[in-house]
Amino acid sequence: MKKILLLFFVSLQLLQANEVLQIDEFKVTIFSKLNREPVQIETSIIFKGRDVEVYDFKVVDTLNIVVGSFFLEDLLTSQGKKSFKKALIDYARDEHSIGIDYVFIQKLNIKKEPSTRQIIEAMRSSGCCD
Repeated sequence: MKKILLLFFVSLQLLQANEVLQIDEFKVTIFSKLNREPVQIETSIIFKGRDVEVYDFKVVDTLNIVVGSFFLEDLLTSQGKKSFKKALIDYARDEHSIGIDYVFIQKLNIKKEPSTRQIIEAMRSSGCCD
């Protein structure tokens, strides 16, 4: 009887095992709230939950959609990062039926892209396009 119970509990643990999906060097452009210009961010994120490896394309879709709903300034604060993680978990659950338990932000780099005006001014100052 003890062996049957032990086997049952081990089987139950295996069914609820969490998977880990790591997304490295994910690049996306978002907008700054202050100057309304595009800013490129590069991030590495780890997702832990059920079916995250099997449906990795759905997790990437979730990341693309959710990150686009945040402004740069929101992602710079601790509260903003917490909101971002919660939004990822909620969207994956509601839209794709994926159970993400934890989101770990490994890296979040900001790379400001030059505006069109800045590119034109740089070209003119170098003697091009008078």
